[in-house]
Amino acid sequence: MHNPFQEKIEDHESDVNYIKLALEGDGAALEALILRHQSWIFNIALNMTGDIHRAEDVTQEILIKTIAKLSTYEEQKAAFRTWLYRIVANHVINMKESKKERFFAAHSESLDFGTFALNLPDTKKLAPMNDEAIIDETKNYCTLCILLCLTRMERIVLILGAIFDVPDRIGAEICDISRANFRKILSRSRKKVAAYFQDNCSLFNERNPCKCSEQVSYLIQLGMIKPGDMNINHDSIGTIRAVVGKTITDIENSYSEFLTLYQEQPFFKGPDMVSWLKDLLQRSDINAIFSETSISRVQRIESDRLNYPAKRDLKMRRDKND
Repeated sequence: MHNPFQEKIEDHESDVNYIKLALEGDGAALEALILRHQSWIFNIALNMTGDIHRAEDVTQEILIKTIAKLSTYEEQKAAFRTWLYRIVANHVINMKESKKERFFAAHSESLDFGTFALNLPDTKKLAPMNDEAIIDETKNYCTLCILLCLTRMERIVLILGAIFDVPDRIGAEICDISRANFRKILSRSRKKVAAYFQDNCSLFNERNPCKCSEQVSYLIQLGMIKPGDMNINHDSIGTIRAVVGKTITDIENSYSEFLTLYQEQPFFKGPDMVSWLKDLLQRSDINAIFSETSISRVQRIESDRLNYPAKRDLKMRRDKND
């Protein structure tokens, strides 16, 4: 599967070619461009929201923004990857706070992160659940929702830098911060999440208080887990680790165990955007973006690209070696 965060010049050139064709009115090129990135956008949104259906809505919102702004992309200023995922990062950082975010913030804001589970209701009086599928769903749900206890900037940095193994240079560009600041936030967020799992999660120490089987009934009562609509039943491409294509080898040993837990979670395909995209293109405001008036801008972008190939290639090589 295409990984937009790997350093491949041919991927960048493919994106630029799709943009040129899309702005000339080629719907198939626009569809191909969206399909290259939609699953990554969806999985970022899912890890930011902790809710698969809200992630679908957020993905659509981001794609609408992307399509509406597509004619403003300038290759000389940034790689398309940086341009696109900066839109993604800005959107998920500034989106409306959800009820679920408020719930987890209320439990965690006055506590040390490592003792978060101690503030949850006592679930030992509830019958433990032994259904393996629902227990797996609970584990998936917990790994997502623990991220909601981080600030949004900490969350997006952890998702990019740790879960999706995005290099700090690219992550910093996407988040529009310095590389030093990106690494600092990544270190802080890793420590917070690692503290929770090490101090509370029974998957890491069976004596720890938070056990998936004991949380299931409580989470079902809250409506946060729905046995008839479980995340793990949605289509996935494989594990995050398999899709990212790199094992955790350069992370401190103290963090590798909990990061493995995240990278073993499913990488979801996300919603089918083909029919949605075709309907979207019938909207007059969106259709206007791809009208004849856009062609002159496409021609200028293409002219700029051809006039500065040496500069572009030099930058790509320099970025690759950075």
